[in-house]
Amino acid sequence: MKLCVLVVAAVVLSPLAGCRSELSGPPKLRLGRDGCGECGMLVNEDRCSSGLLVERGGRREHLLYDDIGCMIDSERWGLEDTLVIDRYVHDHGTKAWVRASEATFLFADRERLKTPMGSGIVAFAARADAEAAQRMYGGELLDLATLVEARRRWLEERFGKRPD
Repeated sequence: MKLCVLVVAAVVLSPLAGCRSELSGPPKLRLGRDGCGECGMLVNEDRCSSGLLVERGGRREHLLYDDIGCMIDSERWGLEDTLVIDRYVHDHGTKAWVRASEATFLFADRERLKTPMGSGIVAFAARADAEAAQRMYGGELLDLATLVEARRRWLEERFGKRPD
């Protein structure tokens, strides 16, 4: 009898165990409703927004940002005890999510290229689109690693070195 109950329980519960899927992929953004994980402002525009897929305390979640600069700053200074699984940015032209590791970034003068928090950073899936934007706004085309370093230098030049 006990064996029969165990077999029935295993058959009934095994499909439920398979229903638990691990969070993956880009976040779902609700414009005007989701707040930036760094500055707290509502994300009202998707062309400059970004997101992280993180794991904290054994649980995955998405963190959203209104500006790519906010995402970079948050990862550098605000994510203790957090494992970053993946990074996503919106293509500035198409508004489609792109893995940050695959994007080409334009880091331009913040007066010429307006972004929600004034970073002057936008992303593109296609390098040709980034080059076209560079012709309009000036600035540098960078990959993610180079962008992170350029953002650090930019902040230090304006506000001084911040202790890590």
